[in-house]
Amino acid sequence: MARTRAQGRQITTGHPAMQKSSSSIAGKKRSRDEGDDDKTNKQSQNASKSDTKKAKALDGSMKRTVNKMLTNYGSLPLSDLGLPNPSSANPENVLALVFNAMLTSARISHELAFKSVKCLIEAGYQDIKTLTGSTWEERTDVLTRGGYTRYREKTSTALGDLAQLVVEKYNGDLNHLLSKASSDPTRIRELIKEIKGIGNVGVDIFCNTVQGIWPCLAPFIDPRSMKTAKQCGIGDDVHVIWRTVEEDSESMCKLANALTKVRLEKKEGEFT
Repeated sequence: MARTRAQGRQITTGHPAMQKSSSSIAGKKRSRDEGDDDKTNKQSQNASKSDTKKAKALDGSMKRTVNKMLTNYGSLPLSDLGLPNPSSANPENVLALVFNAMLTSARISHELAFKSVKCLIEAGYQDIKTLTGSTWEERTDVLTRGGYTRYREKTSTALGDLAQLVVEKYNGDLNHLLSKASSDPTRIRELIKEIKGIGNVGVDIFCNTVQGIWPCLAPFIDPRSMKTAKQCGIGDDVHVIWRTVEEDSESMCKLANALTKVRLEKKEGEFT
């Protein structure tokens, strides 16, 4: 009976050599597991560093492309048409940008549209008093000089309607539209579309060009120019592009204008 109890105790407690062996195996297993964890952590850290380097390289490449585009093609819209201060949000500049959106959004060559906008400005129609005082025939003649013959009658009527809208709803200054819209981009687009002759494409063009003087619309790049941005290696995330230009509305406006020029003049190859 005593032997059986002793055997029971031996079975319960186990042999010391077996205990040592089990402890050794467990320790080795823990070491292997810890080693595997360290290896995994190092691999993860190396991958993270690699991703960071790639991201920095992409950011650097994007920044260089943006700078090149701004240097070669970046300018404020209509800055070469004789407007005294194109970076100012004066009534004349805003109205001129509406002309630009109205004419360039039509199915006509951009050269003729640009020439016609220039003729309107040379006629002084960006001054609301001059535009209001003009006749339908006079506006038609101006558009004809610009080569805008296909849509001259329709556009002449739209310009007369525009003058009436600006005077009656905005007291002669489209800048008052901002307060009516509470500077909300969606509401601004809705109000701009009330102008006859401006549809979705025209609104996009207007937002592209006016954001330099109406910063509440920045950042904005129209869908067609965004495709160009992607082709040129700038990407299609407007918020990333916004950070690249240091969240400056005038620089964003110049870049949007540059992308339009690159697209229209088919200069994408310079950036790919």
